[in-house]
Formats: sequence, structure tokens, C-alpha cells
Amino acid sequence: MERMAVSRRTFLRLCAVAGLAPGPADGADAPKTGGTLRVGFYIEAATMDPHLSGSKVDRQIYHNIYEPLVTLDTKLGIRPGLAESWQQPDSRTLIFNLRQGVKFHDGTDFNAEAARFNFNRMKTEPKSVRKGEVANIESVDVVDPHTIRINLKKPDAALLATLTDRAGMMISPKVVQDRGAELQRNAKGAGTGPFEFVEWIRDDHLLIKRNENYWNKQGGPYLDRVRYRPIPDDTVKLQSLQAGEIDVMDYVQPRDVAAVKADRNVVVVDVPSLADFAYQLNHTRPPFNVKALRQAVAYGLDLEQIVRGVWLNVGVPANGPVPPTSWAYDRTIPPIKRDLARAKAKLAEGGQPSGFAFTLTTNNIPINIQESEVIQAQLREAGITMKIKLVDSATLLSDGNSRNFDMISYQWSGRPDPDGNTYQFFKTTPGTSLNWSGISNPQIDTLLDRTREVANQAERKRLFGELTKILQEELPMIFIIHPVEPKAFSPRVQGYEPIPDGMMRFKDVWLR
Repeated sequence: MERMAVSRRTFLRLCAVAGLAPGPADGADAPKTGGTLRVGFYIEAATMDPHLSGSKVDRQIYHNIYEPLVTLDTKLGIRPGLAESWQQPDSRTLIFNLRQGVKFHDGTDFNAEAARFNFNRMKTEPKSVRKGEVANIESVDVVDPHTIRINLKKPDAALLATLTDRAGMMISPKVVQDRGAELQRNAKGAGTGPFEFVEWIRDDHLLIKRNENYWNKQGGPYLDRVRYRPIPDDTVKLQSLQAGEIDVMDYVQPRDVAAVKADRNVVVVDVPSLADFAYQLNHTRPPFNVKALRQAVAYGLDLEQIVRGVWLNVGVPANGPVPPTSWAYDRTIPPIKRDLARAKAKLAEGGQPSGFAFTLTTNNIPINIQESEVIQAQLREAGITMKIKLVDSATLLSDGNSRNFDMISYQWSGRPDPDGNTYQFFKTTPGTSLNWSGISNPQIDTLLDRTREVANQAERKRLFGELTKILQEELPMIFIIHPVEPKAFSPRVQGYEPIPDGMMRFKDVWLR
């Protein structure tokens, strides 16, 4: 079987049909209740407290235990969640009408007071990782037992989409108050979702079970349990799936996609993601405080060769931070093309006609190593010497936050509103912690603020297009690829509906 090749047109088509899911060939089987779904993850979860979480793996579990006020559909449309409806009487006010009759797993009521408690905690808890996402919320008022009013400091067109994830997830106030820091390891009773937390045995498994009293009576949950297991070795994880030891694999490495697709005992679902894989350039010190040298690197790279040779076409070359899955993606803006003559001209413009040297910091994992070696070889042809510094994930994060790098890899899983792929990376305002590059550009700042202030989607798309063009010029990042996220399943797994945020929601999944 030929290896997977995803052209830009195919990528967009995949986005349009993201509702495809594993299922019986004849489509005649009715969902069955029972069984344990065994899921293999590449790393272990970090915390069971959504307000303190910065891990993608955590989110995979949360979307089954906790619920946000609003949810996403397969086309990234916003749908009712714990809020059954909402209104925006003016640009600085959001009113949520909360679902009645919903209880947390500990038996306490979900209501307006509980929602206000959650927002206040996200804003005031010293360790909250959600502060930036809810920073524009001035206050939350309880209108009545099932209505809240969110008062904004200024208009924020991206907030509703932000509330489809951790910033919108509701935790039982009683559990938070009674359990304190223990919530990070023990989420019993904490959520309202289709599954309840059971136990977490570190380095072995995390177990959740069906919520027998789940408020939504349409469809599942059908599964008795979901058992998450960390399997860091991709080869071992794939072998475990093929041997029937696990039922779901969260991500298939590009090198394995062709072989897995050829295996009749495995079902692969290609999920076009919201992700943006790139390299941040440090604007605050030499050599990349000189724009011409940043541009020399960009013109020295062949993105198509990287996507084809390293990622085996499991994705498309990136023109900026906004992926093809987004309504804001501007397909008229091409990715930066390799131009060695232009790269050498930029070297001269930057005062380094004979070239210069810098260090790339990246994760010590096979595909990152391979990509860095390809980049190293490409830049060598442009007269640029790149050294490679391999680090673990914790060191990568530390080096990024402290700006201890020249160029550093950054693989962002993406957010449903393009604001989540842009604002916190490129805004000057203090507190945007992902602006590792240190870029401070008044034109970019104005554009980013406008994308939040404007409600009209067509106008927002135009603004994001303008932003993309400026980012290609200023280069706080070298944008590489928008990946497809292949997930693999046992044929027993039925009813999985992929959403481009990459989160695996198992409410309606059942085992044949």
C-alpha cells in the first residue's frame, strides 16, 4: 500500500468530512452497553485539575469526566454544553442559560453559583493556568439559580470558543473545597460528564467508569469503563494495538501510517488538526534580533521537502499559525518558498555575508531529531551553520520560558478559534507567556486586539490574513507544518466521532 500522502486540497476535504468514524461495514449494528475501552497514550497525565493543567493528555481525559459550558461539533461549530443557550446583548456581556437538573458526580447541584465559583477560581487561584484565558472577564454575576452574566473588560470574539475547553469546564465546588491539592491526583466526584473518575495508579493506568446518572439521555455512555495507559515507546504502543492489548492509540507516527493502514486488524481515522508545528526565534538577542538573518533562515528552508521527507506528507506546509481546518485560514497566502539566492542576499543585508552560526533547541524524540537534521543540511547550503541541542520536554519548556535559546521547537496542538494560535504567541502585553520570541510589534498588537473586538467573521478572517503576512515578514516563528493527526482503533471500537481539536470523546463509543 502506498504511504499516506495528504495534499492541501485533500487536507481541506478531510476537514469537511471529519465526521467519519470507525463502524460496522453494513451500519446495521445497534450500540451495545458494556466493556472496557483500553487507550494507549504517549505519556502519563499531569493533573486531574483542569484549572491547573497545561498538558494535552490531561485534556483527552477531561473531555470524558468534565464538561464545558459550550462544546464543539465536527466542523468546529459551537454547540450547547452545560449551558443550553446564550445571548450577547452587547459586545461586553455574555449571558449563559445553564442546563437544569445537572448534578456533579458527588451528587451536588451544578448551578449558577457553581459556575461563578469556577470562574473566580480560575482568575484567583495562584497556580491557575487558565488566568490568561479568562483575563478579559471582569466579573461573573448570578442572575438567577440557572443564569450567569459574564461581564468583559473589552469585547472578545474568541471567548466563546475558549470556553469549549478547560476554561469552560466546571468542577464541583464541594470537591475543590474539601479536597484541595489532592484534586490533582483524585478527581472522584468532581465532574458532570458521561464518565466518573475511579483511580489513578501512577506509571500504570488511569481508570474512569460510566456515569449511571448522566443528564444527557440521548445516546451513550455505553462503555462500562475507559482505561488509559501510558506507553511512551511508539513501537510498543503500536504492537500493543495490533496484538489486541489496547483498543485505541492516540497518535500514529508518520513512519508507521502506511503499515498501520495496510493492517486489516486496525482502523485508522485521519483527523485534520488545529495544530501548528513551528520554531520560535529569539528576537531579544543575537543573531535573531536582526530581521534579515531571520529571513535568511526562512528562505533557506524547503518546507515541502520537510513535510514530504520527515512527515511523509501526513500534513501540509504551513503559511502561518492558522491551520486549514480553521474558517480563518487564507489559502491565497502561500508558505514561504525556498530561495537560496534571496537567503544569501539577506545574509549580506544582515551584516553576515559569509554566513553565521546559531543553535536549535529541540525535543530528544526521533521525528524532531530527523527534522532538525534535515533543517541543518538545508541551511548549510545557504551558508548558515546550525548546531543542534537535544533536550527533554521539561528543559524545552524551561528554556523557552526563560528565553534561553536561539531557535526552539514549539508544537502547539491548536485551538478552535484562531485567537488561540496567535494572541498569546505574538502580543506584547505581559502575561502572554507563550511569546517566547519576545516579539513586540505595534502593528501586530493592533491587529490582534482588532481580531477580538470585531464580531463579524469575514472581517476577522481578513484581519488574520493581514496578520499572517506580517508574521511571514517579521518571523517570530518559522512555520513548518499543519499535521494530520492519525488515530488508530481496534475494529471493535464503534461510534467514534473525530473533532479537529484532537480530543477523544467517548460518550457515544461502544464495543462490538
